[in-house]
This record gives sequence, structure tokens and C-alpha cells, in this order.
Amino acid sequence: MKRPFLPFIMAVAAACWTLAFFLCVIDCLNIYSWGMRAKLKTDGDYSMRSTAFLASVVAKDPDLDTVFIGGSPGHFFTTRMMEDALPNTGRAFNLSYGSPSAKDRAAVERQVLRFSHARRFIIEADWTYAIPVTDQHMSESFPIYLYDDVWWNDVRGINWQTLALSIAVLRGDPLWISGWGKAREQDGYRNRYDRTHSPEALADLREMVVHQRTRIETPSKLTCEQMDEVANNLVPFARALAARGAEVDVLMPLYSSIIYYWAAESKSREQLARPTLLGDELLLRRCLVEALDGLPGLRIFAFDDVPGLAADFSNYFDPGHLYNPAANLYVLRSIARGEHRLTRSNVADRNSEMKRNVIQYQFTSEKPWAAPP
Repeated sequence: MKRPFLPFIMAVAAACWTLAFFLCVIDCLNIYSWGMRAKLKTDGDYSMRSTAFLASVVAKDPDLDTVFIGGSPGHFFTTRMMEDALPNTGRAFNLSYGSPSAKDRAAVERQVLRFSHARRFIIEADWTYAIPVTDQHMSESFPIYLYDDVWWNDVRGINWQTLALSIAVLRGDPLWISGWGKAREQDGYRNRYDRTHSPEALADLREMVVHQRTRIETPSKLTCEQMDEVANNLVPFARALAARGAEVDVLMPLYSSIIYYWAAESKSREQLARPTLLGDELLLRRCLVEALDGLPGLRIFAFDDVPGLAADFSNYFDPGHLYNPAANLYVLRSIARGEHRLTRSNVADRNSEMKRNVIQYQFTSEKPWAAPP
């Protein structure tokens, strides 16, 4: 019986395997021990959706001396800001991506601990560290298949994107494709800023603050032990980096004061829908201080004590994302100066002050924050 399509099918299969072999040999994402060294763009023009693919490339880049590791709030600390504000920083990279969880964080940390020789790390301790690991959900957009130990999972990474990246590596160009740029992403942030700052949206937020004022005092139901990603992930990672001589700064994200009211009211934001968010955040701060403060090379920073900054919603495109370059630069310059540290000696007072400021928060922009000269 003749099979007229068999030669065609075999030719397609052969072409696919040839392409897979080609992409594997080039290894544009530096997953393996061979391959051609990929170059990163020096202008930091990487969108948040692209950075999750670059953990191995960043970790193996010998020219990087400063690496920021965090979630979506940290994405707005640009490489230019870090290189301008942080001493002894010649080349920086922001390895932040959206919706991090324990499993993908562990994958990124394995790459960094195994390969990176950066001298400074800033680790963002966002609110998701307060969620017990068993309750966390990994984002479907994170390419965990690139970083696990099952080699055949890597086939999932063979697509037009890796083909374009491989061609760029062959040409000696930086590892970048147009879909990874920040331009479209920035348009989305600006549109979201406009929506959340419309008169109608601001009126809704103002009303929400009034209605949720008592709910945000709901105590945390967790303990430091139940925040197991802190003890089993963040703390060992920070200690291991510091032990080999790197400077490690743990940064508590500077959320808008309104995020705690937003979380208390929401029924659709999954894990962020929690009236205990303020209590969880205060506990997370204390747990981190108890575990890390005083160890050589490790510092913890929190900026809730900056008058008016978290209270001025004009600095944010939504309650959880600081969107004022001057404010982000102020944070980095303060880290460089060692200001706004969270320590054993001040965490109790700072937590009390933060709780009081959030509970007494009035939704107003009558006194907008301005960066100090």
C-alpha cells in the first residue's frame, strides 16, 4: 500500500529535529555548559515578560556587578538608575518578573548561586513571601521547563522566539527581540495610570478607604514559621550570597498606603484579597529582621518612614506599583547611603508607626511628595 505523504512527513520531522539540534548547539539562553555566549543589552530595554527567560544568561554574565531580583514592583528600578545611584556599579541588570512564587524563585536562585559573580544583590521581599508555600500558585508564564532537571522539557522552548534569538547570537548582536522591548509595556502602564487616576476611579478609591478602615486592622493569622518561603528560600539565599562576599540588600517594596484597603475589599484578586495584608506585611518585616539583621554583608531597607511618599497616590499607577522615577531613584540613593534601614533596634517602633500611618490614612494629594534635593 502506497503512502504518498510518508516522505513529506519524514522530511518535516527531519527539518524539526535539525532545527532543534541547531538551537540546542547555539544555546541562546545559556542553559547548558556549551553554546555561544549571549550578550545582554546594556540599556536595560527588557520587558517584565522577557526577564524570566534570562536567569541563566544573567547569572553567567561575568560583566554584571549588580543584580536586582524581585517581582513586579521591583521592575521599575531601571539599570540606568542602579548604575547611577549605587557605588561601584558599572553594569547592572534587573531580573524582576511578574507573579513570583517559591518554585520559580528557587529556580532563579539556583542559577545565581551556581554561576553569578556579581558583587551586589538587591532582593525584593514582596508580600508574596508571606504566603505559605503550599498556598502559592506559580505563574503559567514562567518557563520553569528551562530550569528543571528534565532535559526533554527544554523542547518546549523551541519556537520562533528562540530561533530569532539564536540568529542574533550568531550575528554577535545582543540577546533581544522586538517583543521583549519596554515600549508597549510602558504604554500599558501609562494607560493603567490614566484609568486609576480618573475622577471616577479616585472617587471609588476614596470611598473604599472609608468603608474598609476597620477591616485592615485584621490581625495576621500567620507566624514566622508558617511564612516558610522566608525561612527556606529567601534567608538561605541571602546568607549564601553574603557568605561569599557579596553585598546583599533586602528591600521591602514601597507600596501605596491604599493597597491595604484595596486588598481588604477585593474578592477577585486571588491571594491579594486579604484583610490581613497589613498584619502579614508587618509580621514579614519582623521575621526578616530577626533572621538577617546583624549578619555581615546583609542589610534590610524599608521606606514606609518617608513622609508622604506612600500616602501620595500620584506616585503609583495602581496601589501596588510605584511609578515615579524620582521616587525609585530616591530609594536606590538611600540604599547607597545606608538610610532607612530596618533593624532589630527599630523594627518595633517602625512597625507601630507604619500601622498607625496606614490606619489613619486619608486619601488626598494635598501634600504631594517631592524628591529631596
